[in-house]
Amino acid sequence: MVTADNLNLDVLELIFAHISGHDLVAVSSVSKSFLAGVIPRLYATVYFTAKHAKRYRPGAGIMSPFLTLHNHPDLAVHVRHIDIRCPPFIAVGQVYPSFLSEAADALRVCKNLTSFVCGQKILPALLSSLAGKERLEDVHICAAFTTTQGEMLQKITTLRSLTLDNPSWNVVDSLPRWAQSLQRTLVHLTIFMSQEVNGVVLEALLPMLPRLRGLHIIGCSKASHLVVIKAAAAYTPLLKELSFTIFEITPPTSLLSSPTMNLSCLRHLAIDVRPTSDATALTISSLFISLTSLSTLVLKFSDRQLPIWNSVIETIPLPGAAIAPLKRLALMDCAVSIDTVRKITSRCKDLERLELPLPIKDIRTFAAAISSLTELHTLIDVGDAHASHGPRASLGRDDVSFMMRTCVNLKEIVSDGRMWTGSQKSLCTTITPKRYKANTTRHWFSPLKTDLYPN
Repeated sequence: MVTADNLNLDVLELIFAHISGHDLVAVSSVSKSFLAGVIPRLYATVYFTAKHAKRYRPGAGIMSPFLTLHNHPDLAVHVRHIDIRCPPFIAVGQVYPSFLSEAADALRVCKNLTSFVCGQKILPALLSSLAGKERLEDVHICAAFTTTQGEMLQKITTLRSLTLDNPSWNVVDSLPRWAQSLQRTLVHLTIFMSQEVNGVVLEALLPMLPRLRGLHIIGCSKASHLVVIKAAAAYTPLLKELSFTIFEITPPTSLLSSPTMNLSCLRHLAIDVRPTSDATALTISSLFISLTSLSTLVLKFSDRQLPIWNSVIETIPLPGAAIAPLKRLALMDCAVSIDTVRKITSRCKDLERLELPLPIKDIRTFAAAISSLTELHTLIDVGDAHASHGPRASLGRDDVSFMMRTCVNLKEIVSDGRMWTGSQKSLCTTITPKRYKANTTRHWFSPLKTDLYPN
């Protein structure tokens, strides 16, 4: 007779792959066979967040997961992802030495590590422990290093994805040399908030990366959108993902005299828009002229009260004129009127995911405006509760139910830290809310994991 306890271990692992969070811990307490089946899933990803940091005390409080891995090296074989979002501090700017020691020891024994995220400036203490990770493919770090530390980082030569936040000039200066050892593997490169990256650096770096399919240069004041576009078109014409920042610009004389992007394979475009003049609208519109294969468009503005320019929306290629229809549109930190929403629905009929500030007080009119989007399944509210004076209205169950009845395929709505999921049963729609916490590690301009752009 087959029981839960004598099921094959492989079968248990397949079952537990559909369980996450606290449920995994609860399942591990059922029996020894369940514990054995849960462990690979339970230790596949190791997080250390602000919640853990507040409770961390050497010899008291909660035990860090890194100390557990150090004490039980047999568990380290299952670890694939490590994400240190917030280390514990003794005082301002001073991390517990015991935590750094535990993390370094754990990293040494995690031989199968494939991705590593470290958002704080603690990586110098862990660099030596990253050596020898032959399966490490994805690194996202705060890269404020000295020259010697930068040289240690260059020993990692298996990366497919590299994200450098606030890199120091030492790291930027060494990037072309590091790229020589990454040219066979690196597919995605992100440089966020650097005052050292410029056209000279990009022209020295990009020719070394022929396999590059994703380039994201955001917040780099010396690398204007013209510099990034020119370098990308010249050295990486097969790019599928591109992000850049538009800083202050000289107004173009006409749409035809504005810069265009000769990137025929581009599927994902994210633009960080700093200026708020009409000249910026003309510049953005000109960029869309040659882009007929975009699947994702993300625009982030610097003024939440600024209405999105109609000219920008009107330049998005119509479904009949595009090689591939737009599937995801995100309009962040700006004001979007109902009339603009109607323009969006008329030009982007195949949208599957829409992210914009929801007009909570006029939500039913908004629902009617997007009702023609028959493929829309996910709606994200990117409005900021602190952007306006007084309390911001919240989305209620009745509003969610009305929107899901109006938009036939709408299944998920995210707003105010909650995710509303709808399921159709008989003739009624069942609405289920649950707490939602956005991924603070992933940058706003990064493609979603569900957006797959084959090389």
